[in-house]
This record gives sequence, C-alpha cells and structure tokens, in this order.
Amino acid sequence: MKDKELRRSIGKRVKQRRLELDLKQPYIAEKMGVTPSTIQRYEAGTIDNTKKLVLDGLAEALHVSVEWLRGETGEYETDITDKRELLIRDTMGSILRKLPYDREVSQAAFSKDLLLLMLQEYEFFMDSFQLACRSFQGETDKDIAAAMGFKSNQEYHEIMFLREITHSINVFHDIAEIMRLYSKKPEMASERLADLLSKKSEWI
Repeated sequence: MKDKELRRSIGKRVKQRRLELDLKQPYIAEKMGVTPSTIQRYEAGTIDNTKKLVLDGLAEALHVSVEWLRGETGEYETDITDKRELLIRDTMGSILRKLPYDREVSQAAFSKDLLLLMLQEYEFFMDSFQLACRSFQGETDKDIAAAMGFKSNQEYHEIMFLREITHSINVFHDIAEIMRLYSKKPEMASERLADLLSKKSEWI
C-alpha cells in the first residue's frame, strides 16, 4: 500500500474507533500530548500518521492494536467496549496516580479507607445487581407472587429486586453520614469507617 493510501486508511480507522467510543478529538489529543488539530489531520491522513510513535499513541488512546490501525487485521481485540469503561479506567488511573495524597497521616488514612470501602461495596453491589437483574426482571409464576402475598408480578419483582440491593443502599447511606460527621468529629468518623471496613472484611 502506498504511503498516501496507508495514511488515509489509518486515519479512517482512527476516526471509526473514536466515534465508536463517542470520543472528541481533544480527548485523544490530550492522551497523546498533541493538539486537536493534529488529531484532525491524522484522521484526514494529511500528515504522517504511520510513524511508530504516532501509531503507538493512537493505539493506546483508542485501546486497539497497531496492526488493526494499519489494516493488517480485521479484529482489534479491545478490552474496552464503550466510553463508560474508558472513563472508569481513566478515573481509576487518575486516583492511583495521585496516591498517596498530600495530607496528614490521619486524613490520608481516612480518605484511603473511604475509597477502599466504596470500591469493595461497589463490587458487592455488582454481584447483587446482576443477580437481581437475572432473577427479578422477567416473568414470574403468578402463583408464587400470590402465595407470597403480592398483588402482582410487578410488585413482587420490585420488592425482591430492592431486597437484593438494600445492603449496598444502606452502606452508601452510612458512608454519606460518615462524611458529614467528619467535619465535626473526625476521630469518631474514622472509627465508624474503620468499623464498617472490619465488618466488610468478615463478609469477603
């Protein structure tokens, strides 16, 4: 493939993947340390996008392989399927890069414990949420719902779904209360947070 055709082919795939993830050109530009206009020209194939450094940067930002960008394979075998996953990874990466925060020891401990509890509870929530979605968002035998005292299948589904995720609702409510308490009584807030974490470790 001639250089001009290759540049256009790479640019077309870059744009295809960027739009697939619903990303703006400035996002890719920030990841690569270039200007948005440079990304625009990479996509148009009007400047050289075939260099290894450029291809590696584009591949990393778009979570695809260099081989796919070059048209050497039809499958990009990505581990990112949508924009939400990409933003979650970006956020988690940003948090990890900032650790440890520049705070006093007690403040740093509180913030880390808070993050740990939220992450652990999110994982617990996902298990419950998946079970609830599988079990209580379809059809249920009306006789079962009636035998349990529910007026309808819908009421049965709503109550049972809520029951599965109530633990997470309660924990996140506790977290909010602890955050409010910290401004008045930081030691007490830290103790309550540590207590929640210790209980969590018993469940894991």
